[in-house]
Amino acid sequence: MTAIQNQSRKPEILAACMIGILVSGYLGWHHDEGWIAHDEGLLGHTAELTLAGKTPHIEFQDVYTGLLSYVNAISFKLFGINLASLRIPLLIGATLTSIIWYLIALRMVSPVVAGVVTLTSVAWSFPNYFAALPSWYILMAASWTVWVLIKFHETSSRRYILLAALFSGVAILFKIVGLYLVAASLFVIWISPPKHLQAESERQPTPNPYPLLSVCLTSIFTLMVGILIHKHLSLSTAVYFLVPVVAAMTIVLECSKRFTFQLKDTVRNCLIFSATVCLPLFIFTLPYILQGNIANLMEGLFELPKARLEHATALPPNGVWCLTSIPILMLTILETKIPKSMMLPLTATIALCGACLCTLASTPLVYQSTFVAIQCSLPTIAVGTWYCHRKRELHMPTVILLIVTACLGITQYPYSSGIYFCYCAPLVLLTFTGLIGRTTTYDKPLWLTFMVLIAAFAVARINYTNPRVIGTSSQRFENNRSLQTTRAKLKIESSLQQEYNSFLQIIEKQTTINEAILAGPDCPQFYFLSGRQNPTPQCYDLFRAYQLGGQPELESEIKRLILARNIQLVVHNRKPEFSEGYSPDFIAWLESWGESLPTVGSGRFQIFIKNGR
Repeated sequence: MTAIQNQSRKPEILAACMIGILVSGYLGWHHDEGWIAHDEGLLGHTAELTLAGKTPHIEFQDVYTGLLSYVNAISFKLFGINLASLRIPLLIGATLTSIIWYLIALRMVSPVVAGVVTLTSVAWSFPNYFAALPSWYILMAASWTVWVLIKFHETSSRRYILLAALFSGVAILFKIVGLYLVAASLFVIWISPPKHLQAESERQPTPNPYPLLSVCLTSIFTLMVGILIHKHLSLSTAVYFLVPVVAAMTIVLECSKRFTFQLKDTVRNCLIFSATVCLPLFIFTLPYILQGNIANLMEGLFELPKARLEHATALPPNGVWCLTSIPILMLTILETKIPKSMMLPLTATIALCGACLCTLASTPLVYQSTFVAIQCSLPTIAVGTWYCHRKRELHMPTVILLIVTACLGITQYPYSSGIYFCYCAPLVLLTFTGLIGRTTTYDKPLWLTFMVLIAAFAVARINYTNPRVIGTSSQRFENNRSLQTTRAKLKIESSLQQEYNSFLQIIEKQTTINEAILAGPDCPQFYFLSGRQNPTPQCYDLFRAYQLGGQPELESEIKRLILARNIQLVVHNRKPEFSEGYSPDFIAWLESWGESLPTVGSGRFQIFIKNGR
């Protein structure tokens, strides 16, 4: 349907404020609960190093681009050096982004439906893993970019191009996959003609290179996505990643044929966007350039991520699961042909089935089926959007959403676990909202019921559960214990509290605050929580092993560091999640180097104390 236009903006502003209050209250209520230790340790350790004046990618390996380390360092400076401080900017950003989702939804549906969609989007995102990870900030940047791109299409004002470019550039600075947002923004600008030319045109009387250029650009991008996923190419990856991209690119081609464009103006807009994107990137890289360290930055941004593609993988569910969303999609497409007398029984049926699924979702099979059906809905939604666009039933906000969502969906590669879907789920829901709001005759009770049920499932079965198993099972912890250190200030489960308190007591007893310890593979939380120094440049060993050429070279370097730095204590992670475990030869060396203390708690970590300590 067309954008909802109100004579007064007061109701819109009031509703946005109410949504902001609800979201901030819901997120703030649990903001300090739960953790994944190595993630929090990575964020805290890199932030503390940055706060101490060390430069990401030069004096330590930053897993991400680097801006997040600076943001977290500022959080430490303002709110104190503890893990809870890192979540304050996330809480503020999430609240503001929820308001943006509401404003986007208002372009497609009524205020009531927009409010329900917004709260549903929140339920499927931040509460599922409230840690200050870069993927959340990319979701925020993408959401704000969608909003300003919609404004650009409505007004043709180039100030919105500048804003979209700045948000896209900042997304790259949080994580290199922000490049996908840049590509999406460029395609939206490419198919956004000036306002006075936005009427649909018939066949051009003169040769028009625009469609041919569009074919080249969309083909190149689709090919690049195929090359990206070729190592894990299968039915699941093809359906999950390629189908939405192909649908979005097909819509780009149709728009390039349907509207009248001035190639000169479009190219100028794309160049303005590209130049502005480079501005935050240049500001960030300038210190590296002046110090002659640009090669180190480039290696950290483009070379080391190859290690992640090789080691940290979790492929998406089978592509057949996309078929489960076809009935709902058909209902959105054919609803105008359904007799009004059938709407009430249909709504009641959906409500009953949804309530049963929410009730039975404690059963793993029901939970997995429901979650995976929603997780795999984007390819079907993308095909439905393309179909409705061909019938000229869609308005530009939905098209913009699909392009951005299809590109942002690639950020789930190669680690397509359940929580990674949550990083783009709000955009998927907003795109679906565009489908149900494309006509003025859509049935409010039907889709309100559907959205409420999706939100209820998320709140009851996903929010504030174990993020490691989201999509597999609903595992809720009693996060009501605190560690005996001022560096955490997070509430965690009792078993982990006892385990980590024991380790921290041993570290405090055996070492001094100025000493270095060695913790690995992949357990930087011990550096941060104990306040001890890290003698290596890495937080996760897989990146350093890739850099040195293999695991034997990494272990040789660690041996040299232990001896050269006179390390007194080593924490051995027996079950690293990403990196390769230490070899039997290296563990034998550790056993000859020091005394192994009795294991504590889960037995995952083992402490060695240097002989003769």
